[in-house]
Formats: sequence, C-alpha cells, structure tokens
Amino acid sequence: MKPRIVLVKTPDPRKVYDSLMEGLSKTLSAKNFEVKVVEPKQDNIQQVVNEIMEFKPLFTFDFNMDGLIFAEKDGQQKILPDILGNIHVSWFLDDPMIHYAKIKPALQSNQILYLTIDIDHGQWLGSMGKNVAFLSPGINPSDFPPPNTKKEFDLAFVGPVKDPDIVELSWKERFDDNLFAFAVELGRLLYRNPDMPVRFASGYLLSQFNQQFQSAMIKFQQENDVGFFQYLTEVVLYAMHMRRWHIIDSIEDFEINILGPVEGETKDNVVVYPEITENKAIIDFLSKTKITILSHPPFIPTGLAYTVFASVGANTLTMVEERFTTKALLVDGRDLITYHPIDSVEIEGKIAYYLEEAPQEREMIAKQGRDTVFQHHTIIQRGEFIADMLTDVIKRAEKENGESGQEEKQEGEVPDKDQIN
Repeated sequence: MKPRIVLVKTPDPRKVYDSLMEGLSKTLSAKNFEVKVVEPKQDNIQQVVNEIMEFKPLFTFDFNMDGLIFAEKDGQQKILPDILGNIHVSWFLDDPMIHYAKIKPALQSNQILYLTIDIDHGQWLGSMGKNVAFLSPGINPSDFPPPNTKKEFDLAFVGPVKDPDIVELSWKERFDDNLFAFAVELGRLLYRNPDMPVRFASGYLLSQFNQQFQSAMIKFQQENDVGFFQYLTEVVLYAMHMRRWHIIDSIEDFEINILGPVEGETKDNVVVYPEITENKAIIDFLSKTKITILSHPPFIPTGLAYTVFASVGANTLTMVEERFTTKALLVDGRDLITYHPIDSVEIEGKIAYYLEEAPQEREMIAKQGRDTVFQHHTIIQRGEFIADMLTDVIKRAEKENGESGQEEKQEGEVPDKDQIN
C-alpha cells in the first residue's frame, strides 16, 4: 500500500503556496505517495476532519502551520495529529517566530516535523526540542514564461516599501518611552547588520540597557511570550523598511519600478505598481525587466527567500544581499549579483555597470541564473527531498515496530463538530 499524505491548502493572497502545493502534489504522487488535498474553511472543518479520518494518512502537510487543526479529546485541546496518530509536516517559508501564536499550543506535541529555510530558524526551534530539517525554497516551473530577452523595464524592486518614519510615529502612540527607544535601537542594529538574527540582536542590545529595563523586558517575555515575539516581529519589519527605503531613496539616476504597495513620499524617479502583488504577476513583470533589486527581510539572516529563486528564475539579473547559504545555492557573479544593503555607492555603481557598460554580461548572468534555478531549485527537487525524508521516517518506524505504521496506525474517534477549532 502506498503511504498516504494529506496536503492542507490554506489561503494565500500572493498565491505562492497554491503553486507550490500543486507542484508538491504532483511530485509526491510520482514518488509513490497517495496524495489528497483538502481545503479547510470556516464552514467545512468537520467535513475536512471526516475526510482526513477516512483517508487515514501517515502524514499531513501545510505551510507555516496554517493548516493545523485543533480538537478536544478527554477535555483537553490537542492537535489533530496527536489524536489520529499521524505526523504533521509544516514548511515555514517565513520566520517561525512570526507564527509563534500558532506554534505555542502545539509545542508539547512530538508529532510535528518542522521544515525551515534558514539555519537560524532551525536552531531556534531545535532549542525548544523540536524535530527540524532544513529545506530551502523552490519554484514551480509552470509559473514562468519562456525566457524573454526583449526587456521593457530597466529596473524593478519587489516591495512592499514603507517610510520608516511612519512606523516610528505609530510606535510613539502605542509604546511607552522605554519600549519605543529599545525598538528603534534594535531596528537600527538590524539595519546595520543584515546577517544578525533578531533573537541574538535583542539579547545583545538588552545587555546594554540598565538593569531595571532588562528585568522588565525579561518579565515581558516570560509573562507574554506571544506578545513579545509580536513586538520583535514589528521591529524586524521596521528594519526591513529602513533598508528598503534607503535603497530606493539612494538610487538617483535610474527609474525604478516598485512592485507592491508603497507608504510614504517617493522621489520622481520611482514608479509604483501597488496592484502587482501576486506571484505570477510579479514573475511576469520581472521577466520583462533587465535588473531586479531584492532586499531580504531581516527575518531571513542566513538563508534565501522564495522571492530570490523566483526572481532569478524569471531571467532578470537579480541583485540581493549576500547570505550564508548563497554560495551553496546560487553563486555571486554567475547566477546573481550581491550587494551590501547600506552601501548606496556600490548599489548604484553595479546598476550602472550592468545596464550601461556590460549588457552582455548582464544577460549571461540572468540566463545562467535561470538555468541553475530550473535545474536545481524547483518544487520538484524539494518534493523529492520531502518524499525521501518521509520514506526514511516510515522505514525507521517499521524497523522499530516490526510492522507497517500504515496498517497498524491507531484510529481515533472523529471529534464532535463543536470540539473543532
């Protein structure tokens, strides 16, 4: 009997996860898994639970733990995999810290396997005793048009972008003076140090404050860990917007097209496309662009985000900050170009060089980058990795139990409709 896996499809305005889920479904099916896709909504949770129960999967899968269902058993709230006895795999394409409110209720479960795209994310989850594996993002080749050598635009930047002064003004209304000062200083520290993880940076900066404030922040984290991580998330977004605003503001001599919303007054050489936010629309625009500048969210201090692979795969020369894993996945000068995010002279100098002095080199790097992504960094390769990993889990379980986990898997009762969250 084929091992069974349920892919839990959840809403995604950018439609990145929809595309990746489609690719995973095909790849896992080709790797001898029996795949079922479910789409839980507010009015069909009980029906989805019934379908999962009837299917009897060994594994369930989602992105960013958005598809994890909670139910009540023996008067306690538990995740559905704990009740049914299957393993839940969640692939975090964002920093898991952003999703801590969803992770916290499931921390006691040993039925979850966390996949992360950043080494720092894995270390953080591992420090809590969680089962973690590293898996960088990949693209779905069906999302991409044929290579386009006739470019309509010189320069694109993938947003969103916000004037950091707007963030500071909102903080002044919501935070007391100490929380405001710490947030601003922490954001500036992350801005100056692109590869510094926020959790390390927070601890380092806190040690520079007085003992009374240190005690207050430690108490904040201990008594309201969800609120504390939401606070850090806001600070990271502030650092991201500082970096992006600086890059946009420092480009003087070239028209730059921003894809996605912009908050704040920009210069005359900036053209904004606020409606271009979905995955395919971004890819289509980048495929018609000579150079694309990306600025990593500081949430990803060591790895590469999905957008990097999508941009490189779109056959546009992609400029992005260097990360620890860049050299192992995409090579600077061969597949893309790296830059330091606060060095405005370097950024504009490289733009001028590849637009005006070295168009053939620019096209060569864009082509090589696309070839590398299509050969090595697709959802097909990532799906094969997941399939092999889950097959190893099955083999280890069979070796330990002396029998197939699929046939002997414990079945639980279907929770009542009123017990499903």
